Amino acid sequence: MTIRPIVVLVTLLLTTNPATARDEPTLRVLMTVGGVGYHTQIVRQLRQNENIDLVVRDYDTDPIVFTRGSLNNIDAVLMYHRDNIAEPQEREALLAFLNAGGGVVVLHHAIANFPDWETWWRGHVGGLYVLHGHDGQRPSRYYPAFEGVAVAAQSHPVIKRVTRPWRYADESYEHLWISDSVTTLLRTTAHGADERLAWIGPSKSGRVVYVQPGHDDRIMRDPIYIGLLEDALVWTAGIDGK
Repeated sequence: MTIRPIVVLVTLLLTTNPATARDEPTLRVLMTVGGVGYHTQIVRQLRQNENIDLVVRDYDTDPIVFTRGSLNNIDAVLMYHRDNIAEPQEREALLAFLNAGGGVVVLHHAIANFPDWETWWRGHVGGLYVLHGHDGQRPSRYYPAFEGVAVAAQSHPVIKRVTRPWRYADESYEHLWISDSVTTLLRTTAHGADERLAWIGPSKSGRVVYVQPGHDDRIMRDPIYIGLLEDALVWTAGIDGK
């Protein structure tokens, strides 16, 4: 006579177990890759999160990565491809996406994207990897083998997992053009990298975040780093409600 209550109890426990239920909404992310070599480890890591529906679009096979169609039903963009030219179709689609509440996380080498589109890098991202001869600005440079310590510049949902000084290893950038209007999230004082390591761009129409690390397998296996990307995507999409 005690068998039925036990079965019911076990069934209730299984169906209400937090480990088997999704506590967060599914985030649909468009990740752009290509145009430069990259490690696919980052794709595998993000796809381990069951709350992220990751759609990958490869610039090497489809050079127009941003269209109204590709951004349809997308919550956030993880911009990780490399492209010098912002085609009119892409400009229109990206601006419409931001105006509609979409968010963009610009990752690592994507800071060099669209130098021909000043509205993008100055007005939305707030930064640019400066190539030689770009409007007389000082060229940026990179260091392949870099080790540094990053600290949170303030309290913010994007960096909520960086609770103490974070030691990381990755390619670094120095002498980026960075707007005075960005909101700094992470800082480093290590030689060979700009002090501002991650920031919120000055975009007035949507949420744009830049994260500088993102080059190789070392950083992509770092749980703090993957958590940082996940939190940046959630925040840019406005899912946190803040």
